Amino acid sequence: MTRLQEPPVLPPLKEVEGRSLGDSVYEALRTAILDGTLPQGTRIVEESIARQMAVSRAPLRQALWLLKRDGLIVDESARTTRVVTLDAEAIRELHLTRTLLETSACQRAAQRISSDEIDRIEQILADMQQAADAEDRAAVARLDYEFHRTLCQASGMPRLVDIWEQQHVLFRLWLNMVGETLVEGVDHIAASHRAIFDAVLDGDPDRIYEHVLEHVYLVGGALRTERRRWAMEQPRVTAPSPHLPAPTTATENREKS
Repeated sequence: MTRLQEPPVLPPLKEVEGRSLGDSVYEALRTAILDGTLPQGTRIVEESIARQMAVSRAPLRQALWLLKRDGLIVDESARTTRVVTLDAEAIRELHLTRTLLETSACQRAAQRISSDEIDRIEQILADMQQAADAEDRAAVARLDYEFHRTLCQASGMPRLVDIWEQQHVLFRLWLNMVGETLVEGVDHIAASHRAIFDAVLDGDPDRIYEHVLEHVYLVGGALRTERRRWAMEQPRVTAPSPHLPAPTTATENREKS
């Protein structure tokens, strides 16, 4: 990959009422990285970015610290910082981590999801299908995030949600790299979400694992051969031992309420 010595042109910052300048710079740069305006490997030159965005160094440095926390920029040396580059091994790790996190979250959510959360996810799925029918990829992407985040929150494990949020930022970067390979699969993506949620409602941990695995690894055409191999090597998130008391399912909880 050719690494640029200067970042591409960035528009002047538009401040948002109620948000600090540092947060506004962070959101603008985060968006620029995720949508490819600042490509992977781009060198971060503070003076150039501050000039283009018409901000001082203090809020810019605050924003850069937050981007490092997200893993979106990395220090190459004491003097050089670049937008992260996702190589094949990093992409594999993101797939593995996401599968472990989301399978665990969904298996836990199957035991405790509330009626309100079920209704919320049903609405998200309905909106996603409508967006897929209209081939509105931006809306599908937004609803994809809402679906997975809501399911993770339904697990009742806030620390897992925090880890998932951090990993999801990098996974979005990967998805934006290969967005063109998902064009013909927008409707399939909506169906894949429905399959995951149906498995959660049925309380079947093995089905949850299988559908999460398929959703993470097998949607889209980029690195198809590698991703299929990685899926076969994915550590399995197994069901509880049959000798333990069976937990109640979301459907059973809803019937009791």
